[in-house]
Amino acid sequence: MAGNRGELFYFILNHSQECMIKYDSRGCIDYCNDRLLGLTGYTAGELIGAYIGELIQNVFVIVDDHIELADAYKGTEVIETVLYRKNKTCFPVEIKIMSCVFDGVEVFICTAVDMTRYKESIQKVEETTIQMQESMKARDAFVANVTHELRTPVNGIKGHAEILMEQEQDLQRINYLKMILDCCATMEGIINNILDFSKLEAGKFQIDEKPFSFYEFVSKMEKMFSMLTMRKGLRFTLNVAQEIPDQVIGDELRLTQILNNLVSNAVKFTEQGYVGVEVSLNTRINDEVELFFMVVDTGIGLSPEDKDKLFKSFSQADASITRKFGGTGLGLAITKELVTMMHGKVWAEGEKGKGSTFSFTVRLKVEQNQESAVQEPSIRKWKYSNNFNKIAGEQDLMYELGSDINIRELRKYFEKLNISMDMENWQKAESFATTLKQLVSKGSKDLQRLTFRMEMSIRKSDCDKAREYAQKVKEQLMLEIEDFDI
Repeated sequence: MAGNRGELFYFILNHSQECMIKYDSRGCIDYCNDRLLGLTGYTAGELIGAYIGELIQNVFVIVDDHIELADAYKGTEVIETVLYRKNKTCFPVEIKIMSCVFDGVEVFICTAVDMTRYKESIQKVEETTIQMQESMKARDAFVANVTHELRTPVNGIKGHAEILMEQEQDLQRINYLKMILDCCATMEGIINNILDFSKLEAGKFQIDEKPFSFYEFVSKMEKMFSMLTMRKGLRFTLNVAQEIPDQVIGDELRLTQILNNLVSNAVKFTEQGYVGVEVSLNTRINDEVELFFMVVDTGIGLSPEDKDKLFKSFSQADASITRKFGGTGLGLAITKELVTMMHGKVWAEGEKGKGSTFSFTVRLKVEQNQESAVQEPSIRKWKYSNNFNKIAGEQDLMYELGSDINIRELRKYFEKLNISMDMENWQKAESFATTLKQLVSKGSKDLQRLTFRMEMSIRKSDCDKAREYAQKVKEQLMLEIEDFDI
């Protein structure tokens, strides 16, 4: 039985993927397995009795007729070195040294793992990395040169078209020139997207956080987007939660770029109706706020299967969209990357033919020792302004009531809202819904959310949904205000 065990033991050693060397206290080899013989080209007879230092050089030393590790390797568990073949060539290995005492005799075992393939793989990875870096540099240079060459003629066409517009009197020719300018603006947008995408791919895009006034930023956005929607005959709405602080720290330029991408997309895919922007405060913890933005439109909408494609590079929901509306599909991919860099997330919702909603969050720091922005009269007045054709009395009312919930006014505007919906006068209903939303701006988050959903349903002329949300708003008001009932 003992002999069988011995044969099994040596069978296992000889078929191991590790090289095995057994040697004595003077470094003389008295056993080596088949793996070692196969890799080095030696025979067992040539190695038995030989000094292990012939196979593994510069690792061992003899001190007082006793083998030891060289000082450089003492205390090292795994040693990276080379193993020499019979023909004096070598290959990289990792070795481990173990020792024990059997029957009063000290025995040493050295195991060695061939690292040739691993080293070759590392070298290939390094070479591939260098090639990729060089390729990316060449690509970046190519993109920069091409976009520069494209921008030059576009600017030339744009400049000449603007000069001609100043001199032209014929209305039809002016319209043609406007079309040329629109085409130039589209081309500039594509060029900028390609440059931004190239920077993102190369990891050169960085967030530059600086202090800025959030309400001045939103005011600039309102002016820009109002002009954008006006040119297409669309209405633009903008609602900002009053609890958002004014003085914040973040990348205003990139936040502008995110909103511009989403609103421009909404305008491009909307033929009639409106485009709206909603901004609310998600959370505030110490000196940081998370803001929630919604860009809503009454455009072509989205199908469930389209949503997965939207934020991928060079992708749009449908190939026919590219043919009809143009674009590279880079805008939303860039938007997603920018939102992620600002520690946020982005979502898309919609239904075919019934508009879409793009939402995203970003985190901004808040400058310390500042009061709520709504205490500034100029900002407060701006916050309650809007782009609807309201009568002056309603504008004054919205400004005077501010954030206090006025039961009498709530009842009055709910009554007007119900009458407008019964008569299917959706423009009036929309106006009253917006006023109601301002009146409950100090209510709970649930109340504000329901009121917003009611307003969105009315804007889409969705009678069933509008009535459903109107009823839910009433029920929520009854829970929050003791004397409220309709």
